[in-house]
Amino acid sequence: MDEAVRLLFSELRRILEWEFVKRGKLVLPVPAHNSSSECFLCGGINKGLTLKDRVFHCPFCGFSLDRDLNASLVLLKRAGWVTPIVPAVELRPIPPLPSLGLRRQGGAIIQEASGFRRG
Repeated sequence: MDEAVRLLFSELRRILEWEFVKRGKLVLPVPAHNSSSECFLCGGINKGLTLKDRVFHCPFCGFSLDRDLNASLVLLKRAGWVTPIVPAVELRPIPPLPSLGLRRQGGAIIQEASGFRRG
């Protein structure tokens, strides 16, 4: 990574940490390396995952979940979060709220631009 970009990100992190601490929030920096290719359940690494893949499939334990949700759960786990005990249920995506102008297109939720009004 270019040194200028590294400095920019370190300054952004410093500002965000300062703002959170100022508001009494706890900041837990965790390494993000391999978070999107690591399995939340077993910790296995899916080396065949590409940026085009939007669903994470673990080749070791068979766990499947939205790639971004899996990565966020991995980061929470790295920060020390313990999974609550809940009955096994099928995870389903939350339908978009029409009142927000959101609609589903394929696997993604998109927001349509509001109509232009002159006047």
